[in-house]
Amino acid sequence: MSNLLDTLPGMALRLTEVPGMLSRMWQGEHVPGQEGPSSFRASQMNLVLHFGLATTPQEAQEIFDQAIEFAQVYPCRIVALCPIKDAGDGSAFLQAKLFSQCYIGPSTRQMCCCEALMLGYPIHTPGFLENQVMIWLENDLPVYHWLHRVPARRIEEIYLPYLKLCTRVVYDSCVEGADYAKTPWPKPDMVMDLAYARLLPTRQSIGQFLSSYDPAMLAEGLARVECRYTPGAEGEAANLLHWQQSCLDHCEKGEHCDEVAFASKPLVGNTTNELEVEWQYEDGKKSFLWTHSKDCDATLIKANFGKGPIDLPQHVKPMLPVKELAEALFF
Repeated sequence: MSNLLDTLPGMALRLTEVPGMLSRMWQGEHVPGQEGPSSFRASQMNLVLHFGLATTPQEAQEIFDQAIEFAQVYPCRIVALCPIKDAGDGSAFLQAKLFSQCYIGPSTRQMCCCEALMLGYPIHTPGFLENQVMIWLENDLPVYHWLHRVPARRIEEIYLPYLKLCTRVVYDSCVEGADYAKTPWPKPDMVMDLAYARLLPTRQSIGQFLSSYDPAMLAEGLARVECRYTPGAEGEAANLLHWQQSCLDHCEKGEHCDEVAFASKPLVGNTTNELEVEWQYEDGKKSFLWTHSKDCDATLIKANFGKGPIDLPQHVKPMLPVKELAEALFF
């Protein structure tokens, strides 16, 4: 088996054994007056974890654990696609594993049963991959697809016809860089960046502060909006910049924002900040600076919109991974 498939938990099976094992797995022995495991397995959706060849075993395990935790809150069938590096000569073949587990709360009425089907696929036989995934999905339920380190070129050349059938496709621009943003998705609205979802508390914090001011006043005289970031936070910075541009474009004087320069660049020098946002005005009489410390959840707003300086420290609690994934998938 591939190293990646070996990393994930579960029982190795022949591909043909998976459907039968899956149908028998939750039956159990009937105990009068008690409900069996199948009563606690009511899938609402399919979640496909699509790993590329550059995925490390640690990354695969972390994403798989996050998906299992997600399934405890949002019941779903998980299908994990693990690449196998082959020579392109047909010597590699599809491989399968099956994982199942029931989580019991304070009482058996709070039981939750999860299942994950894992497919090791040779990277040179993508046609088989789509066919097998369709067989393993739960019929008539929406399909959500999570891409991780699958090259953008490969998505464009091979997977777009399949992905257009999905309800939503998610990825993390902090992992993938900017390539996915350039992909000609068949339905751009169905694609969501996890880095954008992670910014929900930040967007709420900045938005609540700025909403107390007249939009026309905020836009008037604005010359430059700049996002600065430390390594690893490029995705958040790009999404934060795009969000601000979209908001300013909808201001009462949004037409004047055509002349505003929007830029994202790395932070330089000794700094304890992970992200910074700065608005610069032509006359220099107005200002806005938001900073987020990388050592804690503290943020600070320093602003002056003509009525004196404001220093506003805030606590922005980061989203839990399960909440982050739910935000990306459903909203």
